Amino acid sequence: MKKASAKRIPKEILDLIREQLTRSGFHESVGTGRWSFIHGLQKAVKDFIKTTPALDPQLTLSYPQGPSEDLLRRAFNLKSPPGATQSLRNLLSLFATQNKLDWNSLINEQFSTKYKSLLDVDADDAVDQDSVKAIDPNNMESFANKIANVLFEKLSGKEMDFVKEQMDDEKLVRAATEEIAGLYVPSLNDPSKPEFPPRPFYEPRFPASNTYRVDVPGFSNVWLKDESTNPTGTHKARMAWEVLIKAKRYNIKEVSIISSGSAAAAIQHFFNLFKVNTKLKVLMDNRIKPNIKEALRQMGCEVYETDLSKESLSSKEIKELTNNKEGIDITYREILDRFNDNYYDWLSYEVLNENPAYCFVPFGTGDLFVNILIIAEREFNNSIYKHDPRFLGDIKKISACNFMGATTRDANSRMDKLFSYYLPSLDDYQFYINSLIQNERIGNLSGILDVDENYIEEALDISKKHSIRCEPSGIAGLALLLQMKDELPRDEKILIVNTGSTIYPGKGN
Repeated sequence: MKKASAKRIPKEILDLIREQLTRSGFHESVGTGRWSFIHGLQKAVKDFIKTTPALDPQLTLSYPQGPSEDLLRRAFNLKSPPGATQSLRNLLSLFATQNKLDWNSLINEQFSTKYKSLLDVDADDAVDQDSVKAIDPNNMESFANKIANVLFEKLSGKEMDFVKEQMDDEKLVRAATEEIAGLYVPSLNDPSKPEFPPRPFYEPRFPASNTYRVDVPGFSNVWLKDESTNPTGTHKARMAWEVLIKAKRYNIKEVSIISSGSAAAAIQHFFNLFKVNTKLKVLMDNRIKPNIKEALRQMGCEVYETDLSKESLSSKEIKELTNNKEGIDITYREILDRFNDNYYDWLSYEVLNENPAYCFVPFGTGDLFVNILIIAEREFNNSIYKHDPRFLGDIKKISACNFMGATTRDANSRMDKLFSYYLPSLDDYQFYINSLIQNERIGNLSGILDVDENYIEEALDISKKHSIRCEPSGIAGLALLLQMKDELPRDEKILIVNTGSTIYPGKGN
C-alpha cells in the first residue's frame, strides 16, 4: 500500500517495445487476443535480462526472472491502475533500444518535443515545492499553465493529456489514505497512524501483535512473534485486510483463491464485517476435512473442490473451476515483483525491528517469508537515502541475519498448511534468496528448509507451556529451531514467527 512511482507510457514508446518484441521472435507463439502479446513480451524481456551482461545490475537484481505479466499489463495500460514504475520504464526502454537508451535518454533523443514533461528528475532538479503548493489540482487548465510556467515552457496538447491521465491515476493512489466506501486507511506508512487491525471493529496499533521471550531448552535468547492474536487467529488476517481494500476500491465482483482454510476464513471475515458484496470463491483440495469446508460455507464462501495433486493450475483454470466470470484470482501473487501489493509489509517491519540474528518463519505459499526479505533489501538500499518511518531496526544486524523458511514436502505432514502439491514460484524464490546472500543483504545461512516431523510435538509442548495458541503449521519455525539446535549459537537473539491457528466462527481453534 505504498504510493507508486508509476507513469503512463506513451503509445509511441509502447510501439517501439512491440516492434522489438517482433524482432526478438518471442511473439510467434502468442494468440490474437487483446493481451495475447504480453506473455511473449514477458519471455522476451526475461531473455533480454539473461543475455545482456552490460545491463544495469540494479535492474537485473530487481527483475531476476523478468517483470510479471501483471506488471506488463499495467505498463501497457491494460490493467488498473495503469502505468509503469521508474525501474520498469527504464527496463522496457533499454529492451526496445537493445540496451542503448534508458527512459530519459529515449525521450530526450526521440520524443523531446512531445514528452519532455515525462522525464524522471532527481530530487535536486525537482519543481520548486512552494510553486507546486500554489497549484489548484481541481482546475486543470490553471494547473497546466502553472506547471508550464514553472518548467519555463508551454505544455503540448499531448503532454496536457498525459498530465490529465496521470492526475486521474494519482487519485487512485491518494484514495489509499482516504475513506474508501466505508473503509478508512489512516496512513501509508506512518507508525503513529497504523492501519491494522482496522477500525471501527478493532483498535489499530504498531506493532499489531506482541513479541515476547520464550524458554527453549539449550537457548537463552529466543523470542516469539505471536500472530495468533489477529482477527481469525492467523497472520492471514493482514493479507485479508489488503484484499478487502482492493475489492472495495476497484469494485471487484468475484475473487477466487486456492486455500486450505486460513486465508479464505480471514478474507470472508473482513468481507462480512464491512458488508462487501464481493463473492469469495474458494478452491479446496477434496481431501481437506469436511468440517473446514462447511465452516467456510457458513461464513459465506462459495466452496469448490478438486484434486489439487493432479496438475498445477493457472489463474485462468482456477477461475474456471470456481465459476468466476467477472473477477480475479489471487492465488498466485508474484511476490518477487517489487511493486505489487505488499500483503505483509507492516508485519515485515515488525519482524525486522526485532533485530534478530536468526529468524524462523513458516513457509507455505512463501508470501510472508519472501515479503520480509523484500523489505529487508529495500531498507538496505534505503540506508543510502532515507529509511521507511516504520523501520526502527539496525540495518547492519538485519543484513547479517539468517532467515529460515520452515516448510514440508510431505503430503501427509501434520504441517498441512505448509504443504503444496505445486508451487510455481519456488525456483524464483530460491534465485532471489541466493541473490540477496551474494550481495550481503542477508545472512549466508538463509534458506528454505524442510522440517522433520519428529520435532513438531516438542514445539507444541513448549507452546502449550507458554499458552501460545498455534497449530503444527504455525509453529513450524520453532520445530525447525529444535531440529537445528546443535548448529546454532546458544545466546544470539533468535526470533520465531508463530503464524497462529485459524478460528472458525463457533468452532474455537
